[in-house]
Amino acid sequence: MKRIIASVLLIGVVVLSGIAQTAPRRVQPVEFEMKLGATMPIGSFYGAKPQPSVSLGLLEFRYNESGTPWDFGMMLDFSIAGWNYEHLMNDDYTWLQNNRTLAFALVSDYNFRQGYKVNPYVGIAAGVGINDHVYSTYVPSGGWSLICAPRVGVELLYHIRLATQLNFSRKGHHNAALTLGFVLGGRPKKK
Repeated sequence: MKRIIASVLLIGVVVLSGIAQTAPRRVQPVEFEMKLGATMPIGSFYGAKPQPSVSLGLLEFRYNESGTPWDFGMMLDFSIAGWNYEHLMNDDYTWLQNNRTLAFALVSDYNFRQGYKVNPYVGIAAGVGINDHVYSTYVPSGGWSLICAPRVGVELLYHIRLATQLNFSRKGHHNAALTLGFVLGGRPKKK
């Protein structure tokens, strides 16, 4: 599974780097983003079947480095890796365990067409996460962990961001997220 994920990330970076880099435009230095999306657990967790769940980007703040395609910032992100144990039990109870992660991380993105209406980007987030679980508890899973979250996406019309992000934190909490975000700030500066 790790080889597949690494291959997908490598292909994404190669494809995006093949897009002609245009000179970055001057943009507003600060931008904020909120996002919502769907997740799917990555890997395995004690024989459970993966269940689709949700991701909520509570707040992301980014500073656009002037004259470069880079931005840097911080994020507060909430994601769930849902697991179904119903097939392991011989009762009428629905065994669903949602492993939740609240992540506090530093982020950085490389923008291929910063300041343009279509702006593909690649980035990474790294930080710490608080892990817990809700609903049925088949396997207790809690505590804190380090977070690593590579991502790739596209910003459209300066305000809409479509992205996929891989959230690696703790066994049973890893997930892939597909999100839709709304951005305030970061528009091109008027000359």
